[in-house]
Formats: sequence, C-alpha cells, structure tokens
Amino acid sequence: RQFCGDLPLAVTPVTLKMRFNPNATGPEPEPVPGQLPSQVDVRQMSLFGAGWTLGSIKYLAESGAASVTCYETTGWRGVMETASGSPLPDQFPSQPGTVFPLYHVLADLGEFAGAEVLPSQSSNRLLVDGLALRHAGRTRVLLANLSPHLQRIRVQGLPGPVLVRHLDETTAASATAAPEAFRRNPGVQHASSDGRLDLDLLPYAVARVDQIL
Repeated sequence: RQFCGDLPLAVTPVTLKMRFNPNATGPEPEPVPGQLPSQVDVRQMSLFGAGWTLGSIKYLAESGAASVTCYETTGWRGVMETASGSPLPDQFPSQPGTVFPLYHVLADLGEFAGAEVLPSQSSNRLLVDGLALRHAGRTRVLLANLSPHLQRIRVQGLPGPVLVRHLDETTAASATAAPEAFRRNPGVQHASSDGRLDLDLLPYAVARVDQIL
C-alpha cells in the first residue's frame, strides 16, 4: 500500500517454492539427473499442501488482496496430476490423473466466490488456523491442522447446526482419485452448543464446516 495507494493488489503466483531466483546473475543450472527441479516441492501433493494453501489464502484475503493466483493447473507444480503422471515417480510419487488435496481447498473457496471474509482468529495459529466466509446467507468455515499431531479444537460463533466434512488421512485417497464423488458428500451433521463446536482434526487435516439452512 505504501507504493500503490488504493489500487487493487493482485498476488501471483503463490507457490511452495520460488519459481525463479530474482537475484540470479545467469541462467539457472539444470537439475541433477534423477532429482526434482528446484521449483518443485513434494509437499504439493500432500495434506500439508492443502493446509498451507488455506493459511496463505486466509491471510492474503484478510489483508485486502483483490486477487490471488495459486500454482499451475497440472503437473507437480499444479493442483492436479497429468494423465501421464509424474516424470520422476520415485521422487514425486503422485498417481496419474488424480487431483492433489489442495484442489479441494480451492474448490471449497470457489464455491463461495464473492463471499465476505469474516474475521477469525486462532489461539495457536501455528497449530490450527481457519478462514470464515459468508455468502448469500450461508456461512462456511475451513479449518486446517498444520501440525503432525491430532488437534482437539473448539470453534466458536457458529450459526446453529452444521455439516462437517474432513479431508484427512482417512479420506485423502478417495478424495484425490474421485474428486467429484468426494465433493458431492456434504459431510456429517453436528449440532453446535451455543455456537460452539468441538472437533478432532487428524494430522494435517482440513475440515469444511457448512451452516445448515
């Protein structure tokens, strides 16, 4: 804002690793045969990648970014694998034709395009964080366990009963192999008590919490 005033801020690209070295004085060296290029992070296809994506979009959205561009479309820097699969399956063991878990974070956000970003705060944002949205009278909260341990959390300020869908180690295989079927699953109904909901999030899990209208 110090140099652009009130002009819209477009943040692009958001990636796990830098696409290029802005301080380089010469061409980037070719990767060692059998090793991943420097721009590729194996966590792209992981549950961690989904939680990291949610966290990055939360803070960019709450900071007033007008638009955010994340990743490429396909391949090991994308949101889904190509039909032919990883060029280095031993180093990047993705499955051909599948989506990556972060695909579902972006899809959950896309369903609420144009939503109002509601203020939300975690008591320990290095362990668990989330993004709250409201659109057309509906509220959606996305939560991410950013740690390798189960986290028991309490969500407050929810508007009545909700549906909760977990993307975690128990559902990731089906969610990435059959994304349309996973997205048709609305989740399990939970009754919040005075707007409070207690949840267990498995390591690196992402939970979608939807208000029941």
